[in-house]
Amino acid sequence: MSDRAPTPTPALRILPAMGLDALYRAHATSLLRLAIAVTGDRSLAEEVVQDAFVGFARQARPPQPGAELAYLRRTVLNLVNGRFRRLAVVRRQPQSRPVDLPAAELSVDRRHTQQQVADAVRALPRRQRDCMVLRCYAEATDTEIAAALDISVGSVKTHLHRARSTLATNLKDLR
Repeated sequence: MSDRAPTPTPALRILPAMGLDALYRAHATSLLRLAIAVTGDRSLAEEVVQDAFVGFARQARPPQPGAELAYLRRTVLNLVNGRFRRLAVVRRQPQSRPVDLPAAELSVDRRHTQQQVADAVRALPRRQRDCMVLRCYAEATDTEIAAALDISVGSVKTHLHRARSTLATNLKDLR
């Protein structure tokens, strides 16, 4: 028999600085809003946020203390982008059998104007879209956006400027 204590399994390790429960309570709502803004589908957004927290709990190397929110935002955006990429591949394939695709349409009761804005945001290039969603829906600062997307603050400003210009042009009829 060994005198060594068993090593904890990495499956559900919780950071000492902020427990997973506290982290979830503090940030789940804002991450859900972020995911809904990008996907347009609440059930898909809930699934993505859940997957982000599961991945966070199972990671081998935790982010630096204080960087948990940036890590979770980046994870949510990466999961959404990955799902969209897989969906695009499925749509390009000839359909030999019906495929169950997640509903990506906004609820019927949303106004037409909101639908046009959401479509215009989704049509932006990925980085511009991610920056705009983090700024407008997650209310993140340039520094927080840069940390979440792992880009420089200058790049964030450039992407936001280009996104605003594109949206102003594409949505000029709504003014």
